Amino acid sequence: MGRDGSQPNDRNVAGTTTGSRAPGTLYIVGTPIGHPDDITLRALATLRVVSMIAAEDPRETQTLLAHHGITATLTSYGPRNRDEKVRLLLHQLTQGQDVALVSDHGTPVIYDPGSLLVAAAHQAGIPVKSIPGPSALTAATALSGFSGDAIIFEGHLPSTSHRLTEYLSQFRKERRTLAFYLAPGSLTRLLKVLVQILPSRHIALAINLTMSDETLVRGTPALLLETMGLAPRNAAVTIMIEGATARSGMRRKKKETPGATRLRGGG
Repeated sequence: MGRDGSQPNDRNVAGTTTGSRAPGTLYIVGTPIGHPDDITLRALATLRVVSMIAAEDPRETQTLLAHHGITATLTSYGPRNRDEKVRLLLHQLTQGQDVALVSDHGTPVIYDPGSLLVAAAHQAGIPVKSIPGPSALTAATALSGFSGDAIIFEGHLPSTSHRLTEYLSQFRKERRTLAFYLAPGSLTRLLKVLVQILPSRHIALAINLTMSDETLVRGTPALLLETMGLAPRNAAVTIMIEGATARSGMRRKKKETPGATRLRGGG
């Protein structure tokens, strides 16, 4: 395979070496958030030739690799033995071996423990390159119909109603779009809190993005509570909340039906 500086085993990058050996490169590789074919050609090329793939959950990654006919050496980078695995992976890199870092779904480091390895690689003088790919955050933002100019994102929300109410109260006047990933089974609790805190805001629920049952539901919190059947308890849900506008407090003077769109994301 030809080398163009963006592919593995490029040794024209300055970095800390062990003896006369040039270090390997750490590749941060984006993987699909659902449908296995939503992976880039560059990502596939990288995963085929690196010496090792560090995966959050090797079982998830093995399924993806098998789908694309890729055989590779896999190792887990967490969560219980993360410090030990970071040392192991850094050793591999300093020995001139290329390593790919992948998340279970989406882009590594985005609500993902991979940042520890990336930071350690930078500190050790290891070349680090990003192979961009899918992200539930950007996919849901694009689908929501809300502004993507300024977004506040914070992985998973607090797990109790009291803490959730305290946290969301700070956004009553926030004009930026809010984005969160929801833990399984937490949607009902969140919507009930939003009914009290942000009752007139438009909300978009992106459910099982890119899968065959991908669904987008839009409406106010109270109206979305009526459509809970659309979201199975184990569904992957990204919630987008429209920023405050001058018309936010004037909405919903009449009965409204939440908009639900069944999208064809799967094969």
